[in-house]
Amino acid sequence: MDAQVGKFPLFGNATWANNTNDGWESYILGLGGVEAQPKFTFMAPATHRPLYPYIKPSAVFRCPADRGQEEDPTFEKSPFGGLGTWKPSNHETLGCSYCYNSAAWGNALRESTDVYCLSYKKENWVRDPSRMIVMREPPAFWYANYYHWHYARGPTTITPEELSNDTQKFISAQCKAAQT
Repeated sequence: MDAQVGKFPLFGNATWANNTNDGWESYILGLGGVEAQPKFTFMAPATHRPLYPYIKPSAVFRCPADRGQEEDPTFEKSPFGGLGTWKPSNHETLGCSYCYNSAAWGNALRESTDVYCLSYKKENWVRDPSRMIVMREPPAFWYANYYHWHYARGPTTITPEELSNDTQKFISAQCKAAQT
């Protein structure tokens, strides 16, 4: 926060409207971590990520249960079409297992007043810090697909069509209930 003058980091080095510009870098999928694979040009280099000055690339940003994601439907109409499959893991492809709480991505279940969530909000915008999630694992959020990482006992990617037949437990039953 210090580098941001009392504000949370922006979700990228520019607004989403500028994501087609050369040089646009995302922090949504990695506030810290290691270098992403070269084809994921939307990911900020490790040295540009907001947490780099505080935590150099390390295993801190790698979840051992990270099984990656398959989110091509989310990105098919964006400049990043075809770059939404992050297997075998988010860490191996994008450089970080955890996501920054900085975009709602069409999630109607959120109670936020802004689709950019924490992105560039003043520090005092968070009224109760003990109840605010700054970084999370993808299985704990709404995407085009659903994910099992910890304790997965079957497929780790569940499509909306497969959801009603999925017998594995989710971190949050609320996410599963919203679609059934």
